[in-house]
Amino acid sequence: MEVDRMKTLVGSMDGMGPAEALHAVSELQKEVSRTESSLVRSARQAGLSWEAIAQCLGVSKQAVHRKYGKQ
Repeated sequence: MEVDRMKTLVGSMDGMGPAEALHAVSELQKEVSRTESSLVRSARQAGLSWEAIAQCLGVSKQAVHRKYGKQ
């Protein structure tokens, strides 16, 4: 998990122009997506159900299974 990278991206947004800030947001979204995927994989390996993972993410069981079910 790249929490430090996410903190760096968020912290670097102060004083940026709009284009630079948008680029930082795009990079942050990619990092969050990679981290979420890794955590879902870990949760499944730890025995969590799709329903439990969905509740943690605030989405439906079907949505989380559709997105991550083939991992």
